[in-house]
Amino acid sequence: MDLFLSTFESKIDKKGRASIPARYRSLLERNNEELILFTTPETQYIQGCGNNYINRLWQTNLELDQVSDEALYIQDILSDSTHVKIDAEGRVLLSENFINVADLEQTILFAGRGETFQIWNPNKYISEKEERSKRFKLAGPQTLMLKKNNELLNEKNK
Repeated sequence: MDLFLSTFESKIDKKGRASIPARYRSLLERNNEELILFTTPETQYIQGCGNNYINRLWQTNLELDQVSDEALYIQDILSDSTHVKIDAEGRVLLSENFINVADLEQTILFAGRGETFQIWNPNKYISEKEERSKRFKLAGPQTLMLKKNNELLNEKNK
């Protein structure tokens, strides 16, 4: 499985165009996927993914009571999602709404998250990451959970 990995900084121009990292573009091309961007109400970043992720989100939605909060949340994500075209220079045009939600300025940060990636204001990303680090330290030692044969295994039990 191809995954969006690593963190990259890029620029956004005055027209709202941002260069998608070459690795992310090649991953989408290799899997013959379109780029889809969306935001969620509780976050300060833009989420990016391919069709397969959105299709799985839709399949999850179909298994839910269609008036449940979870189903409505997924439906809101779908209705706020947009297909974006990557131009010949590897850029996408970010809507004013996306730019405002993520509080993007001239420099932006792409953070790989596996099947998705996020587009952040770099200062907000660093601040959020530091907060997570503090929470993890307060929670005590963490163990890595890996999936093997469809079962979650604690790293210590391998």
